[in-house]
Amino acid sequence: MSFASPFSTGSAYARGSALLRRNWGWIVFRGALALLLGVVTILFPLNALFAFTLVFAAYAGADGILSLIAGVRGATKKEDRWWAMVLRGVIGIAAAVAVALMPEVATLSYALVTLGVLIAWAFLTGALEIAAAIRLRKEIKGEWLLGISGALSILLGVWVWTMLWLYPIASILSVAWVIAAWAFFAGFTLISLGIRLKRLQAVENGLESRSDETK
Repeated sequence: MSFASPFSTGSAYARGSALLRRNWGWIVFRGALALLLGVVTILFPLNALFAFTLVFAAYAGADGILSLIAGVRGATKKEDRWWAMVLRGVIGIAAAVAVALMPEVATLSYALVTLGVLIAWAFLTGALEIAAAIRLRKEIKGEWLLGISGALSILLGVWVWTMLWLYPIASILSVAWVIAAWAFFAGFTLISLGIRLKRLQAVENGLESRSDETK
């Protein structure tokens, strides 16, 4: 008697699901980074522009590096949708470099540019996460958590853009609290998704082992 894996459909959806399951640790670590971002953002004064920019650059850069590593691993194993993680990684690293290498870090103009980079990053990464959740809805349970994470990123971008357009000075001083709230929600959401994916991967590994034993 053989035990067929419910994930081994050979479809693009299944391969994308496998890429996420095998990188569940990356998703949990991203969640932990988001929580750390929330904590650090609250601890710093609201007008500490230099601190805010460094925290955002560190988060975007670390998230980008982790995404890039996961995407490259997926490409070497010829898994589907690996390019989405590579794209996310490039976006994150580019955002971090753009923020970290700009001069005049304590000026108002720099703060405005930093918020502009944050808006673009939030929209692009949020759209990628929502697209992945839609594609994988038939393959994994809890894909809505990935969709919520993406929606939260887009909402962050919309809020910052709106405040920046209507009240540029006020948005610079108060954006830390909104970023902290987003970071906490996104962090817990990503950690929950990573734990679900870990359990799915454990089930998949167990089924494969039992299948090998019966051959």
